[in-house]
Amino acid sequence: MAIIVDEAVFSPSYVPPRLPHREQQLQQLDMILGSWLRNPGHHYPRVTLLGRPGTGKTVTLRKLWELRQNDSKARFVYINGFLYRNFTAVIVEVARSLNIPFPRRGLSKDEFLALLVEHLRERDLYVFLVLDDAFNFAPDILSTFIRLGQESDKLGTFRIALAIVGHNDTVLNNLDPSTRGIMGKSVVRFAPYTKDQIFDILLDRARTGLAEGSYGEDVLQMIADITGAQGPLDTNKGDARLAIDILYRAAYVAQQNGRRQITPEDVRRSSKEVLFGVSEEVLAGLPLHEKLFLLAIVRALKTSRMSYVTFGDAEEVYKIVCEEYGEKPRVHSQLWTYLNDLRDKGIIETRQNKKGEGVRGRTTLISIGTEPLETLELLLTKMIKEELR
Repeated sequence: MAIIVDEAVFSPSYVPPRLPHREQQLQQLDMILGSWLRNPGHHYPRVTLLGRPGTGKTVTLRKLWELRQNDSKARFVYINGFLYRNFTAVIVEVARSLNIPFPRRGLSKDEFLALLVEHLRERDLYVFLVLDDAFNFAPDILSTFIRLGQESDKLGTFRIALAIVGHNDTVLNNLDPSTRGIMGKSVVRFAPYTKDQIFDILLDRARTGLAEGSYGEDVLQMIADITGAQGPLDTNKGDARLAIDILYRAAYVAQQNGRRQITPEDVRRSSKEVLFGVSEEVLAGLPLHEKLFLLAIVRALKTSRMSYVTFGDAEEVYKIVCEEYGEKPRVHSQLWTYLNDLRDKGIIETRQNKKGEGVRGRTTLISIGTEPLETLELLLTKMIKEELR
């Protein structure tokens, strides 16, 4: 039985029917670009989109174009700065996208620009130009294309609308002051996705791209906890593309192994492929009883075969582990200190339970998402035995 029913849903270029948690940015972009897309030529709109990788910048632009393309005579031209970095490569790719015959070399920068503008006017073409990953362009190249949009014909028609996509303000700060003033007036910012927001995105993708019954919401929540930001100031997480990639890899692993459902261990193995996993140096630096508590969490997860275990369950297994190694268990409050330290080091993930999860009352749920449990158990057991010699 196939688990993945639509591969396209997991592609970076996929534009979903709806964009959860990017409605505000989509509305902002429409206010800046929408009137030109519907009736191009009467002014020169430009906008800068800023946000960390995987925060929805490119897909939101593509969604805007999807919504407006049937009402527009403009053409959408997307240039990725990772692929086309120098001036000639960019302008030749723009021409190719518009089916304009263009020499690949032999002209100066000014001649290339003049030829492009001439073709746009003669063919009555309008271009919605997106320069993505713009930090890869030298500032003078970026300035050239920003100013290109200011060119108008004798009738005052502006042929280009421009969107520049970058990770942070550096892409603007590197421009000369006058050009920076042009682009800095319209900036749309994209905060990192939170855990709850990534869960919503994964749920949409799973419902569309995976077979019914092949995944549980606990698995999606597990991926969201691994990749989602704690809040807008968390600069280390919040990448939805990474979360979608982990879900796809986990589904593929389960499918290749002939199973009908994605397991937590599929997620752990898949996340380790795209994340760094748990460092042996970090584990070695943990106090003995923090290692014992982590081993208890690992064993509780292995026994339950669930994505999460409660703090209470982990504490009970910890007492058994201490008895196994002849150690006196630490008090309850000390285990909370260990839990917070393990979370801060990125070894475990924690969250409060939700209604309907089969756990009575409010309690802390614990998960390990970036390391296969078997590997982690063997490593911890070895370290603990060596420490107790």
